Amino acid sequence: MRVQKLIIAASAILITCQTMAQTDQVVPPKYRKFAVYAGIGPSYFFNNVVTFKNAVNSFNYSFSARVMWEPQHSFLSLGFETGYYRLYTANGSRQSLEAHITNTAVPLQLVLSMKYSKHLYSDFSLGQSLLYNKVETTGYDGNFNARSASLSDFAVTMGYRFITKPRISYAVETKFFYSSLNEDATIALLFIVGFKL
Repeated sequence: MRVQKLIIAASAILITCQTMAQTDQVVPPKYRKFAVYAGIGPSYFFNNVVTFKNAVNSFNYSFSARVMWEPQHSFLSLGFETGYYRLYTANGSRQSLEAHITNTAVPLQLVLSMKYSKHLYSDFSLGQSLLYNKVETTGYDGNFNARSASLSDFAVTMGYRFITKPRISYAVETKFFYSSLNEDATIALLFIVGFKL
């Protein structure tokens, strides 16, 4: 009778300990495969303009946004990138005519991203860009807007994530963008915020 009571008591203690151990276990957070990144920052245009070369303002701004598929336990991820790159602005005047020119690019590109460590990564983007050229004049000529497509553009990015939380990250990127249609190139310093969906 005593042995049976000891067996029952020992079994009850074991079951209680096991239940407590299971409740104390930390449940790992759910892995999220998709992430959104967006950032803005200053940019510099490598001036290749011939006609108004001295009137070109090479310092402007860029905006970048991408959606990424990031598989677990992989250092590669794929995604889609777009943005708004202000390539350059220019002011010119001739006799009574004054003109303000704005040239921008909107990329539509596929992205391959590679992680080198928890903080360091690089991106390579390839695809098309929509180019917008806007000319505003004071005088009799009026305003002109032109739009074209550049079919083989690319961008190369080096980034450093300095804060990484379970769903939010902050990073700084250096992005080089090249548009083949007019051989335009710009480099930007972007401040990025990332969010895992």
